[in-house]
Amino acid sequence: MEKYTPYDTGKVKIGLLYTQPPPESTPESEWIQSVLLGDPPGWSEEARACVQSLIAIAVTIIGILLLGGFKNA
Repeated sequence: MEKYTPYDTGKVKIGLLYTQPPPESTPESEWIQSVLLGDPPGWSEEARACVQSLIAIAVTIIGILLLGGFKNA
């Protein structure tokens, strides 16, 4: 990490207290952090919505097939 000297105007040192923001976290780093903190494992909202959609589609197809299937197929 490079340390930049502030820009000195003679009266004010611009950027004297600037610190670079931390890097963005990745899903892997969030998972590791949750494991180390002892959080219970869980599903993300996207994964939960995907599974619920697949279950809804499967139930619909099974329902159609049990009620007589497709007449024109």
